[in-house]
Amino acid sequence: MKKTGKLYGIGVGPGDPELLTLKAVRVLREADVIAVPKSKEESDSIALSIVKGAVDLSKKETLELMFPMTKDKDVLRKAREEAAAAICGRLLAGKDVACITIGDPMFYSTFSYLIPLVKVRLPKAEIEIVPGISSVMASAAVTVTPLTEADERLAVIPATYESEKIRHILKTFDTVVLMKVNRVFEKILVLLNELRLKENAVFIERCGGDNQRVVNNLDSLKGEKLDYLSMVIVKK
Repeated sequence: MKKTGKLYGIGVGPGDPELLTLKAVRVLREADVIAVPKSKEESDSIALSIVKGAVDLSKKETLELMFPMTKDKDVLRKAREEAAAAICGRLLAGKDVACITIGDPMFYSTFSYLIPLVKVRLPKAEIEIVPGISSVMASAAVTVTPLTEADERLAVIPATYESEKIRHILKTFDTVVLMKVNRVFEKILVLLNELRLKENAVFIERCGGDNQRVVNNLDSLKGEKLDYLSMVIVKK
């Protein structure tokens, strides 16, 4: 009988292939299958483009895992179940599968939803996580912004929270990282103005990529259609 393959969750960093870890590169070179989570809206996977900048994938199977951009729990559950089933099929065939994800697999990642689903199907399957550099840490580096010093407190939250929750967090924490600001930027700008924190904020888009952008004047972004991979760091 064939030995069940091993599943890897590989963090490929925020966008720069040079930020891939040595371990990530080794595992990607050795794996039989590269699993690529992507939405139907994406023409190309950002994670895959990062990997292709460092590893030759021409002789490997690429398994696309489709995850729709929706909040419909039933649709999401079905997509995750189908993705887990596809992965388990390769594992049962004795193939090692490397599932790539931008940033880190354990930080706001699609991969984390697949872990329990794979474990249900294959309780004895071996799963290993290869950490990656998250966009939060990369953005702090790009903007030369120390996220925490001494006894300061840090909060990392989706900007899609209710305004009152965000207001409370901005008042309570020394540094706040607001993820996914693209669709709610105007709301965030209003809050920062109210709390007189706008001058303490910096906007980062596509950190680590060829089209990376850092903006200190947040007012200049009014009316723009912002990229999904964008955040605001607020340091008091």
